[in-house]
Amino acid sequence: MWEWSNRLLRKKDSEESKSLLAAYNDLLLQNAYAPEPLKKNVSAQKNSSPETTPAPERMQQLLNQRLEEYALNNLTLKECVYDPQTWQEMSSCFTEYQKIRKIFLKLLGYSYASECTKAELTKADIKLLRQSIAPENYNTHIKIPFDFGGGLDFDNLCLIKTHPCHGIIHKLIDLQIENGFLRTYKKIYIPWFEGKIYHD
Repeated sequence: MWEWSNRLLRKKDSEESKSLLAAYNDLLLQNAYAPEPLKKNVSAQKNSSPETTPAPERMQQLLNQRLEEYALNNLTLKECVYDPQTWQEMSSCFTEYQKIRKIFLKLLGYSYASECTKAELTKADIKLLRQSIAPENYNTHIKIPFDFGGGLDFDNLCLIKTHPCHGIIHKLIDLQIENGFLRTYKKIYIPWFEGKIYHD
């Protein structure tokens, strides 16, 4: 996943990685739209094969079990097909994303104050939102990544706790990378919810 939430866009990693980005590199190498030059990263998925990769039904069961274990009761799984984008396409979205992110945070502070309170955000937190600043331990999260069909709009953004919620979402995504599920099926199941602020 292209993780832009609260950080600057980073260049491609050259070291071995188990991240989603490493898996993307493998997929891009198989795709006609792959940016050049692009070196194949070695990761845990290298040793996986279609024979050992869980079937989609089994993967859904496993992910739902994890969601239950983590008590993320308001998250459901959304099946998202991989729609590869080049580095140039992703970079062109970055500037626009930063603008929309600031407007989104301000929108939450002014128009969704009651929902912020339900999510246990304080008055000080709401004040920060109105300044386009994410409160401590909160992240602006892209629900569906752009290369999985997500749009650059308010409906695809949400405010979520960095720890543990945001971290767990990425753990569940990485789980589908390390065993070769994304590479085999060209899709993943993304933990998702309908709303602008995640809370249980």
